Amino acid sequence: LFIGVMLKKRGLLWLAVLITLWVSSHAQDGDKEEETTFDLLQVSNINRKTIGAKVFRGPDPAVPAYRFIRFDHIPPCKPEKLKKIVKLIRQNEGFILSATLRQDRHSRGTVLALEGPGISERQFEIISNGRANTLDLIYWVDGFQNVISLEDVDLADSQWKNLTVQITGENYNLYVGCDLIDSFILEEPFYEQLKAESSRLYVAKGSTRENHFRGLLQNIQLIFDTSIEDVLRKKGCQRSQSTEVNTINESTEILHLSPAVTTEYVGEKPEKAEFCDRSCEELGSMFTELTGLRIVVNNLADNLQKVSEENQIMWELIGPNKTLKNQPVCWQDGRVFADNESWIVDSCTKCVCQDSKIVCNQITCPAVSCASPAFVEGECCPVCSHSDDSEEGWSPWSDWTKCSVTCGSGTQMRGRSCDVTRSACTGPHIQTRMCSFKKCDHRIRQDGGWSHWSPWSSCSVTCGVGNITRIRLCNSPIPQMGGKNCVGNGRETEKCEKVPCPVNGQWGPWSPWSACTVTCGGGIRERSRLCNSPEPQYGGKPCVGDTKQHDMCNKKDCPIDGCLSNPCFPGAECNSYPDGSWSCGACPAGYLGNGTVCEDLDECIAVSDVCFKVNQVHRCVNTNPGFHCLPCPPRYKGSQPYGVGLEVAKTEKQVCEPENPCKDKTHSCHKSAECIYLGHFSDPMYKCECRTGYAGDGRICGEDSDLDGWPNNNLVCAANATYHCVK
Repeated sequence: LFIGVMLKKRGLLWLAVLITLWVSSHAQDGDKEEETTFDLLQVSNINRKTIGAKVFRGPDPAVPAYRFIRFDHIPPCKPEKLKKIVKLIRQNEGFILSATLRQDRHSRGTVLALEGPGISERQFEIISNGRANTLDLIYWVDGFQNVISLEDVDLADSQWKNLTVQITGENYNLYVGCDLIDSFILEEPFYEQLKAESSRLYVAKGSTRENHFRGLLQNIQLIFDTSIEDVLRKKGCQRSQSTEVNTINESTEILHLSPAVTTEYVGEKPEKAEFCDRSCEELGSMFTELTGLRIVVNNLADNLQKVSEENQIMWELIGPNKTLKNQPVCWQDGRVFADNESWIVDSCTKCVCQDSKIVCNQITCPAVSCASPAFVEGECCPVCSHSDDSEEGWSPWSDWTKCSVTCGSGTQMRGRSCDVTRSACTGPHIQTRMCSFKKCDHRIRQDGGWSHWSPWSSCSVTCGVGNITRIRLCNSPIPQMGGKNCVGNGRETEKCEKVPCPVNGQWGPWSPWSACTVTCGGGIRERSRLCNSPEPQYGGKPCVGDTKQHDMCNKKDCPIDGCLSNPCFPGAECNSYPDGSWSCGACPAGYLGNGTVCEDLDECIAVSDVCFKVNQVHRCVNTNPGFHCLPCPPRYKGSQPYGVGLEVAKTEKQVCEPENPCKDKTHSCHKSAECIYLGHFSDPMYKCECRTGYAGDGRICGEDSDLDGWPNNNLVCAANATYHCVK
């Protein structure tokens, strides 16, 4: 009895230990789950004491909402937390971002950004672009920037919005409240290249001043190891009973998970709805463990039952009733055998109980009368088979043939031959058996086909010329069984033009210094520059600085010089003498005089033939100083000289020659026509005649094979010359 009680207690103790281990393992799982959600405001040490962070009341009264006015004081995420976050992003192939925000109307701001390793480098950022009404995912791979935009998001309207951004695997989805607003298929797993070393994770801080987030932020969380359905369910969203509601096709704009939940207001979880806080995966794992635990408990119960039965037998042996006392019995494998009782242990061993001792002997098989006895399952000794399928006279069976199929279920065959001189050979000469291989692949060979093009992305720039991109996938259908891949590009890029970017003005080079105002005694010279390299345009800033610059010049003392008063005509050389007297040289070219007084020289009168004359009309124009000739008259060609002085007028005379279009090759005759010059004063000056073998008006000529003056085909000639242009 004591042994039975102890065994029962031991079994119950083991059961208690197993249940305790199972509960503790789930408790540890719960602790791990806490590490899969990161409150970014908390891990960044953003609180009421943060400089430039103003506290407001948001939809969730339990935690504050923040508006940032000093973005240079926003602290980054703690380095040890950032390492865990980057590690989880790689393990989960992405992340889920949950946030409650109220963005200023038509503003553009960064919600989350990973900066580094350099000071100005960024690995990725999520920007709510109120101007374009998009949510942009911007990431950098191998130094190239990629922009993926979800459109028509309606976030920047000064209303509280509860958004959930899913970036996992190839999915980039945006949920506002319980509605799926837009989705995109990512081509590159950028999250695999994220680095935590020397990097910083910021909330609301943009790469430039224009990209800082303008508005209120609350409950910004990164979530891992949780499905998007569980995240939405915790926010109070319910899936519709109808599967058609959640079906996404080309015409679907918004996926409603629960029509009863609005998206304009985000508050606490409704008290009416009660949901299990465990995911389907967790519940499935729990049921699996419970099933295993049930098997363990059943085994323990069976063992306890066996122990109870053994205890009962022992109790009968040593208990007060003593029903089996002084009676020889044998005990084997939990069974009790009476004296002289025999039993079969296996097919070839027989045991007997003799005076409480077990005596076992191997079974002796009798002789058989056939040449090829058979062994029956469960029997120790061979037996002769008297079936119709006798082996006498038959040759040995051949090897089995190959299976009739390469996949699925088929058949194999083997045969044997009969020696009719020895026996009649009863039985079949061919045997057939089933054979099976791996399951057949019923797919057919098919070439790949392109999917529809995705919508165009937003422009990569806000001003000037940028790019827009769209993609398509080779999945309609996917190439299989050796089918050809899609031909063509999976990405298209086109230029997009925004308003011109502001161009700030830049100074051009300085001009040369001007002549000094005096030749001695100290004067002033100046130089200037223009703001034209480039000029300020489209609201750009003007150049800063002076347009003119002055400098002292000729600071040496003036000698006693009669020429200092400039007594000579400008351009005439002044000669000064030691006694203070002076003399002037010759007047400059184009003037006549004594050097002190000079008058303009009329080159047109001095050289009467300097310009070409028409009807004895002089075509020379005198200037002060100099001259120039008028252009050659109509139907003449030649030079148009100009200059200053007699030498130029004598050497640079105008020559005008009559024009000859036939000679100058300026006529409009057909290549198969001859140009005939009619004279300088004739109108027209030339005529065109088609050569032999051609007919037409000369401007247009066609082949005339029979030389009858008529072209082989009708020509499009002038109205007054159709006689020679008709076929």
